[in-house]
Amino acid sequence: MLRLMLRRLSLLVLSLWLGTGVGVAFIAIPVVFSPEIKTTLPPGMAGGVAQAILLRLFMWQVGFAGLSGLLFAWERFRDAEASGRLRAWLLPPLILLSLVSLFFVHPYLARMHQERYAIETPEPRRRELATRFGALHGASQGVNLMILIGVLACWQNVAHPVSSIAGRNGRVVP
Repeated sequence: MLRLMLRRLSLLVLSLWLGTGVGVAFIAIPVVFSPEIKTTLPPGMAGGVAQAILLRLFMWQVGFAGLSGLLFAWERFRDAEASGRLRAWLLPPLILLSLVSLFFVHPYLARMHQERYAIETPEPRRRELATRFGALHGASQGVNLMILIGVLACWQNVAHPVSSIAGRNGRVVP
């Protein structure tokens, strides 16, 4: 009974984690940068709105990552064989990537964006910041996509567990 409850709770947390990531990345942020919004706001303001949305996303991701880790640890403590290895390998890097996104990447990109659109910033510096911002932003998007893929893999692992101990742990029994 407790195993079923842990599994369903893990599915809920992973579903919320995946859903918020997909919702923000593929629905909310594209709307912020739509032509209707960009023409309404002053230059750089759409990026500021996107930063506010992303800050909240990263906060939620850290919360979901931590909760997923706790649920997995509880499940692992109760029955190490049944919990399998996939989440044991995926959750620590996902938690780390979520923390890095929240505490290092987001603040760094926000400072670059703020300096780029400051009135006193000279044009050559703006171009330099735009180039650096673009490169780091692209890498950050790649990392966020990897987080979504990892969360989806964890979700699939919980939703469709392998029925044998050998299969759960990646061993082939002859």
